[in-house]
Amino acid sequence: MDLGRVTFLSPSALERYRLCPRLYRFLYVDGLWRLSRSTAQQAFGTSVHAALREFYRLPVGRRSLRMLLELFRRGWVRDGYRGKEEQQRERERGAEALRAWYARTDTTVVAHATELGLQAAWGDIVLKGRLDADPGSDRGLVVVDYKTGRRPVTQEAADADEALTIYAALVERRLGRPVTSMVLDYVVAGAQVVTERPPEVLRRRLDEVLATGATLRADQEFRPRTGPWCAGCDLLKRCPEGQREVAGATARLD
Repeated sequence: MDLGRVTFLSPSALERYRLCPRLYRFLYVDGLWRLSRSTAQQAFGTSVHAALREFYRLPVGRRSLRMLLELFRRGWVRDGYRGKEEQQRERERGAEALRAWYARTDTTVVAHATELGLQAAWGDIVLKGRLDADPGSDRGLVVVDYKTGRRPVTQEAADADEALTIYAALVERRLGRPVTSMVLDYVVAGAQVVTERPPEVLRRRLDEVLATGATLRADQEFRPRTGPWCAGCDLLKRCPEGQREVAGATARLD
């Protein structure tokens, strides 16, 4: 990142900045990723995403439930779990979710792109993202974002989803194709939430993203935003304000 010229922002970077500007600074400015541990939730999500990515890269004739489960087994991420029992339990949960997903999904779709990395500049803000896109129709593409949460978000939350706004803007800018719809596919929960970004809505949402980017770019202090999340922060030892937040929460419980 070269903050003197342009600022590169991904959906996850913006999400971290909104949660806590100091956490953003630790990770994206100071580069303290080595101190950030992988959680069981992250490892589970990575494993499921990897299986779906490799599955859709196969020719349609080779796609089967057996192959999907084999890809899940090969790509299983072991980091982040508290022990073998938790890891085995989560592996079984993932396999069960993929079986159900396979039964309800049209697996013959030939994806336009799987985890395609795109980036584009809007002034001194460069947005980037990695996305999946299906052919959709002659009018445009369908962006699919696979989720491994246990519960789907509301329609209102999907309509306001910042990552989907960035993906739609990147597709239109870099691929020259409109996005007709966007799908949050909850693999574990067994549900889909579909949303759209008509041109006027996309412009408004993108302006909001860029405004946050401008605020981030101008931030010189990266003050911490404390709250319950501080207790689980891997970088808590470097943040006195977060330590006071956790100590105060513990004292209130006592």
